Amino acid sequence: MNRYLPLVILVVFAQAVLAYLLVDQIVVKRLMDGPLPEEVKEVKADILISDEPERIYRDLGEFLINPADTGDQDGLRFLRTNITLGVSPAKVHSEFDKRHPMLRDIVISILSAKTVAEMDDPEDREFIKDEVKFALEKVLKKDEIQGEVLRVYFTDFIIQ
Repeated sequence: MNRYLPLVILVVFAQAVLAYLLVDQIVVKRLMDGPLPEEVKEVKADILISDEPERIYRDLGEFLINPADTGDQDGLRFLRTNITLGVSPAKVHSEFDKRHPMLRDIVISILSAKTVAEMDDPEDREFIKDEVKFALEKVLKKDEIQGEVLRVYFTDFIIQ
């Protein structure tokens, strides 16, 4: 073991000198001088402000509805909900005033056709939102309106 000790010391010393030169000559020099010109590339990037279309929120109001399976219970169960729509483009806003009764009728028809069991689960509510969205989009895409319902929000949803 003692005969290899000078060789081990020499190898460790050589590695320490090599590490010092590597750090001093390459790493520190790059940190002080900055990157080499051939390493710098000009990158042109387009910045998008938003991928979402312009959206306005329109309140359809409160709905008080008897679910489909409450006819035999003398109407003792009911659903009370408030619905707000996220619609695009903003010019659809004026069309809502003209078609507000028609849009409310569509929502009432969809909700009154559902049973309590079809409305009490959060997953079922997401399905109802999609159903309302597609039904209202049919109305908004007619004629020259070309509106789109981006999202349906239940701001209140109570089943009693």
